[in-house]
Amino acid sequence: MSADAQRALEATRAPGTRPPLWLRTSVPVGVVSQCAAAALGTGLIAVAADSYRLGVDLRGAALIVGFILIYLNTHAVAHWFVGRIVGIRFRGFGLRGTDHPENYPPGLRHLMGVLPMWVAMTEPESRRRAGPRARAAMYAAGETSTTVCSVAAAAAAFLAHAPWARGLLVFAVLWNLGASIVVSMIDKGDYAKARRALRAR
Repeated sequence: MSADAQRALEATRAPGTRPPLWLRTSVPVGVVSQCAAAALGTGLIAVAADSYRLGVDLRGAALIVGFILIYLNTHAVAHWFVGRIVGIRFRGFGLRGTDHPENYPPGLRHLMGVLPMWVAMTEPESRRRAGPRARAAMYAAGETSTTVCSVAAAAAAFLAHAPWARGLLVFAVLWNLGASIVVSMIDKGDYAKARRALRAR
């Protein structure tokens, strides 16, 4: 989608509404897809760290692509994993851009709107029946997993002396710190929803 088309779509969207899903999958397909993509990302980071026969640019590119795969594929699956542990059932997964583009500056807003991000779709009745702590744990799992996995991936690459890893680690720490603050403040944020769930007791 072009930048002009993206802006036009955002202008017609009612405040607070979520962007439509591009793709919807069953739970098994979604889980396998995300785990496979995260595993591929891990493999690419290993290539960046160990494949000295490749040039620096190729190793650096493998590092960046691997990091992005891990970042995009460790969020929704964590909602599902923790949710199932605490007894919440899921209808499936969806794929779309960010559901809060309004919280990003214009250039970054378009990028985050077109990056494919997985969404975990709970069964509403199952979610309502779950206790406050169970709902809070499920909500918080996504952002926590993204932060831990992406920072750990960048740190591992840095410790393995992969090219570009120092800059990536600094970026990962700062980006995830900012993201954690944002999702604690906005209504749609994982941590904000977790706090509301705990207050509902």
